[in-house]
Amino acid sequence: MAFIKSVLRQVPFVDYVIYSNGACVFDMKKKKIIFSNLIDNKTAKSIVEYFSGEEVFFEIYVDGKSHYRLGTEEYFDDEKFPAEFLAEIVETMTAHGNLTEYIGDKDIEKIAIYSVKESCMKPYTEKLRSYNLTVVSSFDDSLEATVPTASKGNALKGLCETVGISRNEAMSFGDAGNDCSMLEYAQTSFAMGNASEECKKSAKYITASNTDDGVAETIEKYCL
Repeated sequence: MAFIKSVLRQVPFVDYVIYSNGACVFDMKKKKIIFSNLIDNKTAKSIVEYFSGEEVFFEIYVDGKSHYRLGTEEYFDDEKFPAEFLAEIVETMTAHGNLTEYIGDKDIEKIAIYSVKESCMKPYTEKLRSYNLTVVSSFDDSLEATVPTASKGNALKGLCETVGISRNEAMSFGDAGNDCSMLEYAQTSFAMGNASEECKKSAKYITASNTDDGVAETIEKYCL
């Protein structure tokens, strides 16, 4: 949620935000969460304790904000991202000497793990699934885990029911694996030209890439 504030400033007319891979839906007007599916406190602590013993960078999300373990920055491979993008990410994150202590009695929205070594992808995925979590990926070397009922598809369904519209009246866009359920739910869905193959298979249509203003082009053509 914190990471997309700069986007929301550009589109102030947005009423609802789905974030943390669908774990929460936030009502911008009422300033409150209207839908949530969270990882319970006991599970969250167990996961944090496990990955705290690994040489990997990971973050947890609570109330739409990112929190990570201080001293693990060296495990994050920043060469594939633009400097300005990384700077924006860092501003949204809070470091803690002990993440377990920070969690306290809180439930969490999701856990995201970055720059995962190829040899660790399978064991980390299996570990997360052993907690009955759904595991998806936004990048080739990343993993994101939420409870099975927390997906962008379920969040969109819940939002449609809240505002009183059907899936036939919904339009969705996506470019990564964690967008698939949302693309499958909406009657009209578009994968970006630069989307993963998994994403393209889940969408009804394919539009131009993010860098070619695919979303704007599609909205102008089909909605305006």
